Amino acid sequence: MALVAAAYLGSACDQGERVLDGSTTPLHVVAAYPAPDEGVACVGDPSCEGVPLNLAIELRFDRYLDPSSAVRQSLRLQAGSGGPIVFLTPSYDVVERVVRFRQEPGARLQPSTLYTVELIAEAGAGFRAFDGAALEHGAIPERYHFYTGTQDAEDPPAPPVTSCSDVLRIFSGGQAGCVSCHQSSEAGIGGCPPGQAPDPSFPDECVGVPRQGLDLSSRAGLERTAVFQVAHQTEIGPSAGTPLTNPSRVGVQMPLVHPNNPGNSYLLYKLLRNPSNFATQQTSAYRVGLGGQRLLASDDERERLREWFVRGEPMPAGGYSLSLAEVRAIQRWIQNGAETESCR
Repeated sequence: MALVAAAYLGSACDQGERVLDGSTTPLHVVAAYPAPDEGVACVGDPSCEGVPLNLAIELRFDRYLDPSSAVRQSLRLQAGSGGPIVFLTPSYDVVERVVRFRQEPGARLQPSTLYTVELIAEAGAGFRAFDGAALEHGAIPERYHFYTGTQDAEDPPAPPVTSCSDVLRIFSGGQAGCVSCHQSSEAGIGGCPPGQAPDPSFPDECVGVPRQGLDLSSRAGLERTAVFQVAHQTEIGPSAGTPLTNPSRVGVQMPLVHPNNPGNSYLLYKLLRNPSNFATQQTSAYRVGLGGQRLLASDDERERLREWFVRGEPMPAGGYSLSLAEVRAIQRWIQNGAETESCR
């Protein structure tokens, strides 16, 4: 039996396995925009321009976050050291490990003003890594300042909207190879018996499809097996099939696709574990720098994902891969609600 299990785990199709590990390697902010003291040299110098008034604060982390900690209460922004707190709305990009705090539409910071940013690190509050590790201050301090100018910056162009049809094209593409395992087939595919298809890694062997019950080949498959459907690898307890939208522990009864919440979508984490998905591009979509990091998480961090909850093979497996642009497109589709209407 052990030999059979080992053979399956070496194949292209995800099987699920492994035990949990309680890693608590501290979480760090490795870069911020605006950077600490950015624009401060302009204080009292009318010929000097500070940071834009319409800015969004961006923080880049070295680890994946508990998405429930990427909230407005984890950061305070105020004029001076005692002014009113500026209302900001956060969004978490799990692909880049960036949290972006944007102002309300049409809002602006005060011109020629010193602002204070405070990263909350109180017990039970503030940013946490997915395994509960607390924020540890390093290159970016707990409290820092920046100074505003008098002008707005031009907003970067909005990324293209990803439709359900776009996502299906990604999954069915020859580079991804997703539907080799993740499609339903009562009749059998490629000469295989009913309900089976050739294994991408071992074409002479047949495997049952869809693997892990996940069908990425059609609108019906996405709706039936992915969108707000619990990943089998995260099922625990008598209510295992019920997705949790705000679990006390990341990775428990996690939906494969959680509409509007990429950080709680198991499908994305399977893609993030595969370094080949980051091989084609390393350009950030944000103003915040890389802080000496790569867009791809470290080997240790991806191993922590595996030990904590992202079981089995990274996806796509068997030598297949996506481009980083495709991974981002899948994240945008989820962030915008994981609509399936365009797949009619």
